[in-house]
Amino acid sequence: MISIKELLHVSTQRLREVTDIPHKEAMILLCEVLGKEMSWLVAHGDDCVDVDEAFWEKLERRSSHEPLEYILGHATFYGKVFDVDARVLIPRPETEILVDKVVELAHELSHPHIVEIGCGSGIVSIMLSLMLPEATVSAVDISKNALHVSEHNANKHGVRERINFIEGSYLQGVKGHIDMIVSNPPYIANDTSLAIGLSYEPSLALYGGHRGDEMLCHIIDLFIETNARILVCEMGYDQRESLHVYAHSKGLTPFFYTDLAGLDRGFWIRREA
Repeated sequence: MISIKELLHVSTQRLREVTDIPHKEAMILLCEVLGKEMSWLVAHGDDCVDVDEAFWEKLERRSSHEPLEYILGHATFYGKVFDVDARVLIPRPETEILVDKVVELAHELSHPHIVEIGCGSGIVSIMLSLMLPEATVSAVDISKNALHVSEHNANKHGVRERINFIEGSYLQGVKGHIDMIVSNPPYIANDTSLAIGLSYEPSLALYGGHRGDEMLCHIIDLFIETNARILVCEMGYDQRESLHVYAHSKGLTPFFYTDLAGLDRGFWIRREA
């Protein structure tokens, strides 16, 4: 038996080289195993507990830099809980800005058909279905494994019947007129060295080509071919200039947005009807 206070101290020391918030992550792991809230841990710091091997296993996984979300099996996005595992990328807070922009622009359209290229865990398509009940959403991913996760999450949030999940590349398999295209595609250059935590995430969803923006450029081409009205994409912080030049070479004017750190994080293109 060991007191909660001492257990958290030992766990925090183990995580100091892994995260900027070692004490908080130690509390999260202990809460997960004990089935308690953080406030309970604080109020019962002197209580003694007998944690089983599950806690030490999770702590070891985290101390080896495995992402906390994979260890817990879930991540929070827009305040909602989505199940995730190593088959899909972990949702990032900045992607909420992408969803915000899509919702803002979608209000210009009537009953839009929105297609997401590379749906991964399904977070974007699911949130769009929840926030835009009049929209039709098609979610495409080349990975059957990712689609299993996204369909599971859609069931969890009650929108499975409102999203058409398609296994394919880019717009392969999408039927009907497309009003909006949205994507958070791989945009990291192939030769970029990743932080150790990213090595746990699927490389198929990270690397976007020799330069990193190849998939984004191809999506711009598809936007032109489909006559869709609006395109919204997330991008790398250093890709604004190259994408601006590419879009202008196609006769399009891109508008860029930044993330909470002030870094360039995405763009949208609007065409008149």
